[in-house]
Amino acid sequence: MENERYIVVLEDQHKNSLKKVENELDVNITSSEFLSAENRSYDVIDDDNGVLYKNLGVLVVENRDEAQLKNAVKNDSNPIVYFEKERDFFSADELSIISELKKQFAEIADKITELEKYIINKPLPQKSLVEMEWGLKALGLGNSLYTGKGVDICILDTGLELSHPDFFGKNIEGKSFIAGEDWNRDPNGHGTHCAGVATGNIRLDNGKRYGIAKDANLKIAKVLSDAGKGTTSSVIDAIDWAITKKFRILSLSLASPVLLNEAPSPLFETVGARALENNCIIIAAAGNDSNRPAVPKPVSMPANSMSVMAVGAIDGQMKVAKFSNAGLNPSTGGNVNICAPGVDIISSYPKNSKNKTGNYYSMSGTSMATPHVSGLIALYMEQFPEKSAKEIWELIEMKAKPIEGLKYRDIGNGLVQI
Repeated sequence: MENERYIVVLEDQHKNSLKKVENELDVNITSSEFLSAENRSYDVIDDDNGVLYKNLGVLVVENRDEAQLKNAVKNDSNPIVYFEKERDFFSADELSIISELKKQFAEIADKITELEKYIINKPLPQKSLVEMEWGLKALGLGNSLYTGKGVDICILDTGLELSHPDFFGKNIEGKSFIAGEDWNRDPNGHGTHCAGVATGNIRLDNGKRYGIAKDANLKIAKVLSDAGKGTTSSVIDAIDWAITKKFRILSLSLASPVLLNEAPSPLFETVGARALENNCIIIAAAGNDSNRPAVPKPVSMPANSMSVMAVGAIDGQMKVAKFSNAGLNPSTGGNVNICAPGVDIISSYPKNSKNKTGNYYSMSGTSMATPHVSGLIALYMEQFPEKSAKEIWELIEMKAKPIEGLKYRDIGNGLVQI
């Protein structure tokens, strides 16, 4: 029988409160402050032991009685205020969505395989400098005097291929939250691509610029496996670690689809709010479930939480990307805050089965839009070191450029700008 994990939000972390939770759930609680490279959360959590992420007030337990948890939430004297079952998260790029569609819709498998083959084998566009770097030009980076120097950007993804020549030899801190997989290898490639957009600089093969904040301090949290899949607890674990480390920017190019009219999870609303209180912004991909123009889908989790900055994607013609999700339920959460380039984005990539020849690859998805915003926020934080995370968020939205003919539900305040 597969283990079931529950993510539990606590009202406080007082000693008496934690003792009450331990007694009621019959579990020993270990604080995340006692975790280390030798003592990982995924080694601790089992039927008898849970982990409390101290910066977030969030507890992860395994195989509990759901009825007991429900009664605890209803009891006003109990410190447990909310719980939910662990969810699966996936890298928010076109190929990942295609992979999921193949599993869910066997009757259209041939069409999906054909589209997947096209995307995988699509050659890098041989364009002029300006055309190739349309995303950077669209953000106005040609006018920037800043490089993100001194600002920490943490990429929560599939890891980083540290042997890639654009990162080799750099002082990069990282940690894996996936059992048995290292943060400094990335057979998947998704995390390396996102890290390149946020903090890369110049391609070694042709001298063209492809990254935004070249002097930012790159941090890596491996929360998605080599297959591109992770869980709520791995994401929460990494966010707590990043806040402990006082990283200012957390970039999450991952998503878990939600249903139309499904309310945002109080879990990630709490996590995002507590991150902001710790002077940290969480930026997340809006998700790629739409099939525009006919079928827009709602913003995915965790981007659908009001305290997490949700990023939609546009293409080189300043149109909404066909896959980019929409703010269909803004009154209850789930709106798009900002948009960024997310179609045919070239960035660093490991040499693997998809990319056999070079160190760069073109990908599309709200996954690619998200690190554009994360990198740009690093430039803002360098320019305005005295401003809080909340003030930087407000400035990003205020400076965004509306795009004629596009709706707020699709691009939020507009295209993020330097």
